[in-house]
Amino acid sequence: MVIKMNEVSDLKNVLEKIEGKLIAARKMYVAMTFAFWLIIMLLYYVIFPYVKVSPLFTAIYWIVAIAIYLWISSIILKNYARLSGSPHPSSRKHTGAFIAISWIIGSFIGWFLIPNLKVDVNFLSLLASGFLSFISISMFGEWLWFQYCYRRWNNIEMIPAFVIPAAGIPFALNMGNDSMVWAGFIVALAFSITIFWYLYSAFKSIR
Repeated sequence: MVIKMNEVSDLKNVLEKIEGKLIAARKMYVAMTFAFWLIIMLLYYVIFPYVKVSPLFTAIYWIVAIAIYLWISSIILKNYARLSGSPHPSSRKHTGAFIAISWIIGSFIGWFLIPNLKVDVNFLSLLASGFLSFISISMFGEWLWFQYCYRRWNNIEMIPAFVIPAAGIPFALNMGNDSMVWAGFIVALAFSITIFWYLYSAFKSIR
C-alpha cells in the first residue's frame, strides 16, 4: 500500500495535537493541586486570628491537609492516566510514600524544630520562618522525586513554589509580629506564580 505524504503529514499533525492536549491536561491537573494548597493555606490564615496557634495545632492542621492532598492527587493522577491510557505515576513503587516523607520531614523541621529553637528571635518570626521552611523543603522534596522518576514531565513550573519561600526565610526572621502574615503572602505569591506558569504552559501546549 502506498501512503501519500500528505496523509502522513495529517497523521503527524493529529498525533501532535493529541500529545499537546495530554500535556495540557497534566499541567492543568498539577495547577489544581497548587490551587488546593492555596485554599488550605488561606483557610489557615482565616482560622489563625480566632485560635491559639501552637505547634501542635499547626502540625495537626497540616497533617490533615497533607492526607487530603495525597487523596486528591491520587484522583487527579488517575484521571490523567485514564485520559492518556498509560499507568498513572502513583502506580510506580514508593512514589506516594516518598512524597509523604518529604512533607513529614518538612513538617518536623518547620513546625517543631525551628519554632522551638532557643534563640533571641520573636516567636512569630520563628513560626513564620518555620512555615516557609516547611513549604520550601516539602515542595523541593516532591519536585526532586518527580524530576528523578518522570524527567519527561519537565516540572520546571514547580520551581517558584519552593525557591520563593526559601528566599523569604531570612527576611521573616527580622519581621517581628507581622512575620506570619508576610510569610503567608510570600507563599501565596509563590503558588500563584506556579499556577499561572502551569496554566500558561498548558495553553501553550495546545496552540
